[in-house]
Amino acid sequence: MSAPREGARKRRRSRLPRDQAPSSSASILEDLLCAVPGAQAAALVDFEGETIDYAGCLEPFDVKVTAAHWQIVLAEVAMFPLGAPRQITVRAHRRSYIVRQLQPGYALVVVLHARAAFAASHRALQEAEARLCAEAGWSTSRTTRWYCVDVETEACDRGRPARLRGAGGWQPVEVMGSMVGLGPREKGFRIRLPSGAEMLLVRERMGRWFADEHPET
Repeated sequence: MSAPREGARKRRRSRLPRDQAPSSSASILEDLLCAVPGAQAAALVDFEGETIDYAGCLEPFDVKVTAAHWQIVLAEVAMFPLGAPRQITVRAHRRSYIVRQLQPGYALVVVLHARAAFAASHRALQEAEARLCAEAGWSTSRTTRWYCVDVETEACDRGRPARLRGAGGWQPVEVMGSMVGLGPREKGFRIRLPSGAEMLLVRERMGRWFADEHPET
């Protein structure tokens, strides 16, 4: 059985005292940290290098300085003829970093263990981006969105979905077929809910499930 996200939230590492009141973005950043193994902190930073909000187990001052630094790097890279990058992933000696542009002048900065950035879930990043943009009222041209979902698996096959949490409770799912072309140790299925709604369901290598449609819709 797949562990629900509520359990993951209870196992969050202890957080240091904050130096600002959390905004509605803080819970989105917290969820992202839970979804990406090795992630230590995340920040939403504006065009002036000011941190709008943050989450994680690092010192708030260090997180804000790091976010401001990578916002400068992002702006400098955008000056090259290739144009503004959508994401920069860097592995350093002690830590690694993901810098993802959400809107012109606004970026999501994630601090991770040294070997974690290049293995980070792109679906978790997409979900965080979609939620942050919706929270800020930003439009986005990126149409691919994934949503982290709670799934119960078959008793005899932990890689095959049996029930999905959504629409107020657990719903049985009908597996219509398997997906191909996924990453190593990933499994994907085309499923149908009792309502007749169909969606793609992917189990990533760390055991977290993502759907390409929100289960509440």
